[in-house]
Amino acid sequence: MTRLVRTFAADADEVDALLRPRNDIVAETPVSTLDGCHRFGLAEGPFTSYSRLVEVSPAADDGDADSAAGSVTTRYEVSETVEWRLAVPWFGPLFNLAVRRSMRTGRTGDGSQPVWAPPRRFTPRAATVMAMLAAAAMLSGYLANAPSELHTYAADEFGTDQAAQGVLGAVVRIGTLLAIGVSVLADRHGRRRVVAGAIGVGITAAALAALAPNMVWLGAFLLIGRTANAALGATVVVMALEEIPAGCRAWCLSVLAMSAALGAGVVVWLQPISDFAPWAWRLLFALPLAALAAARPLLRRLPESRRFERRGRGVMLRGYWRPIALLGAIYLAFGLFLGPIDWFRNEYLRDEHGFSAAMVSLFVLGTATPAGLAVYAAGRLADSRGRRIILAVASVLGLGSLVVLYNVSGAALWIAGLVGAMLSAGLLPALGVYRGELFPTALRARAATLTGAMGVVGAAAGIYFAGRLRTAWGSFGDVIALLWAGPLLAAAAAVLWLTEHGRQELEELHPADAAADPAGPGPHSL
Repeated sequence: MTRLVRTFAADADEVDALLRPRNDIVAETPVSTLDGCHRFGLAEGPFTSYSRLVEVSPAADDGDADSAAGSVTTRYEVSETVEWRLAVPWFGPLFNLAVRRSMRTGRTGDGSQPVWAPPRRFTPRAATVMAMLAAAAMLSGYLANAPSELHTYAADEFGTDQAAQGVLGAVVRIGTLLAIGVSVLADRHGRRRVVAGAIGVGITAAALAALAPNMVWLGAFLLIGRTANAALGATVVVMALEEIPAGCRAWCLSVLAMSAALGAGVVVWLQPISDFAPWAWRLLFALPLAALAAARPLLRRLPESRRFERRGRGVMLRGYWRPIALLGAIYLAFGLFLGPIDWFRNEYLRDEHGFSAAMVSLFVLGTATPAGLAVYAAGRLADSRGRRIILAVASVLGLGSLVVLYNVSGAALWIAGLVGAMLSAGLLPALGVYRGELFPTALRARAATLTGAMGVVGAAAGIYFAGRLRTAWGSFGDVIALLWAGPLLAAAAAVLWLTEHGRQELEELHPADAAADPAGPGPHSL
C-alpha cells in the first residue's frame, strides 16, 4: 500500500476543488462526510484499493485582509491522505512514481489521462492483465532476438559463411508457419493455455540451443523455439487487444513493443560476453532458464480472455480470406526488408566496419534505446491521429533512413541508425492493431498468426536472397536499397485499403461477437 499525506493552507476555491471527486487517472465516488472529514473511494481506475481522506478546518489565522480590495480571504488548514495499491504486478513500483506525482499535481477533472498513462482509464483487470502480458512480451523479445544477435558468433565457432547464416535465418523463421497449428488451439481452447505452453517450450528450446554441437542442430533447436515464440507473441498480442478498451489498442501494442524491446535489449547488453571465448555465446541462450521462476506466478494469475469466453460460435475462416490476404501481403512486403535488416545488422557492422561485440552493443543501444520513446509516442498518435499516416511516415522516412545506414560510414552511420530506429518505430503499433480489429474473436488467433506468418515468409525470403546477393555483390548497401521497394508498396496498400477503427469496440466491428453477448465486454466491464 502506498500512502501520500499532504498538509497545507488553502482558500475556499482550492478547498472546493479538493472536495470534488477526482476524474483523471482515478474516478472517485464520495463515501462519507462527517465533521469536516470527507472520504472518497474508488469508482474506476487501475487500483486494487484506493481511498482519499480530506480533513478541513479553519486556519488559526482565519483570514487575510486584502487592503486594496477591502476584503478578507478565508483560509483553511487542509490535510489530504491518499492510499492506493496499483493493480500492476512487477511494474508497480515504477508506475507508483508517476502516480504519486499525479496525486500531487493532477486533477484534470475531465477524464483525460497523463501522457505516461493509456489514453483511456483502465480497470483493475485491464491493468493487471496488461502488466502480465508485458512481462511475457519481455521474455518473448529475448527469445526472438537471441538468434539474430548471436548467430554470427555461432557461425565463427562452427566455421560457416554468410550464405549459411542466411539459410539458417530463413529456416528458423519458417517456425512461424508451424505456429499456425498452435493458433488453432488458442482459438479453440483458450489463449492462456497457449501462453503457458509456449513459454515452457521456448525456454527449453533456448537451453538446448546452448548445447548445439553444430549449425544443423542449432537450426533445429531454434526452429522449435521460433515456433513456440511466434505462438507466444501472436497470442499475447491477441489477448491484449481483447482486454483493452477502444481508443487504447495502438497504445497497448506500443507498450508490448517496448517490453519486447527491453527483453531484446538484455541480449544486446550481454552480447560482449560472446567475445570472451568462441563458445561464450551459448551462455546467453541458457539464460532464459532463470525466467522459469517468474513464469509460474505469471501463469497462475493470468486469467483467460473474457472476449474468448464470450466469443461468437460458428464463424468460418473462409469468410475472412480477403482481409487475411490483404494484411498478409502487407506483412510479407515489410518482412522482405525488415528480415535482412535485423538478421544481418551485426554481420554488417562487424564485417564492413570492423565493430567488436562491445561496439555492436553500443551501437544497438545508442540507436535503439531512444526508439523506445518513439514507439510509445507513435502508439498514442496512432490512437489519436490515425494509423495510416504513422505507417506512411515510418515506411518512407524511417525505413529510408535504414537504407542510408547500410550505405554510409563514420558518424553518418550512427545518425542514420538513430533516425531510422525512431521514425520506423510506429510500424508495430500502427499495423499490429489490424491483426485484432479485422477478425472476430473465434478466428482472431489463427488470423493474427497467419498474417504474421506471411511476414515471416517475407523475412525468410529476404534473408535468403540478401545472404546470396551479399556474397555475389560484396556489399549490403545495394541489396538493402533493392528490398526497400517492398515496404513502399506495402505502405501504399495500407493507406489505400485499410480503414480506421480505433474508437470502436471489437463487438461493434464483428456482429457475431455482439450477437453472442449483446451486453458486450466493453471497456467498463473488463
